[in-house]
Formats: sequence, C-alpha cells, structure tokens
Amino acid sequence: MCREYVAQVRDQSDNLESAGTGVVAIGTGGSRYARDFISERDIRFPVLLDRDGEAAAIASVRRGIGTVTSPGSWLGAARALQNGYRQGRTGPRPTQQGASFVIERGGELLYAHLDAHPGDHAPMAAVLAAAGLR
Repeated sequence: MCREYVAQVRDQSDNLESAGTGVVAIGTGGSRYARDFISERDIRFPVLLDRDGEAAAIASVRRGIGTVTSPGSWLGAARALQNGYRQGRTGPRPTQQGASFVIERGGELLYAHLDAHPGDHAPMAAVLAAAGLR
C-alpha cells in the first residue's frame, strides 16, 4: 500500500516543489530494492535508505504485527488492490509503518502523520495545506 501512497506523492511532487517544498522518501530496503521501486513507480524525488531503522525509531514510527493484521490494514489492502496497486516485495522490516512529515526549512515541524497500519496514510489535502498549497 506504500506504492499507492508514493504514487499520490509523486503526482503532487511538482506542485510541492514549485511551492518551494522538497520531497524526500525514506525506504527500508537495500539499494537494489530502492532502484527497482524508483523505476517501477517513476519516482523523480530523492529516496534515502534507513537500513537499520534508526530514522524510523527517532520519528517514533509504529511497528509490530498488530499493525499489519488490523481490520484497517485489510480494508486498506482491498482499496489499494481495487485501485491497481499490489503488494510487492517487502523490505527488511515488514511490520514497520510509514509516516509523512512536512518540515519547514528552519526545522520546524509543520505536520506529522504516523500511519497506524499499511492502509493509513496522511491525507494528501493535509500535506498540501501544511506545505502552503490549496
């Protein structure tokens, strides 16, 4: 379901960048996994790797088996599949959830969303609003 959300971010990345907002994704896999992911999804913004989970731990990103077996996870999977997004290979921390942050250039946190389960992503309208768009 990360694939579904990254497609939404990709589709808004030009708008965000034209407003002076940089876009960066942080992945859990290795370099080859990241290259494949970038190529398959036509990602045009930087993708960094958090191989040991240190960045995820600092950001207090949720993880655990309960996050991937929750009813919301199943509903999100069904929605993603219906929209044409299939679960691909998982990274080394398959129970780690995602997060979205909008951080001002000076370091002030303007918006944060910690995903509760794989189908729970920051509403794009909220991300855009935090970045000063819409």
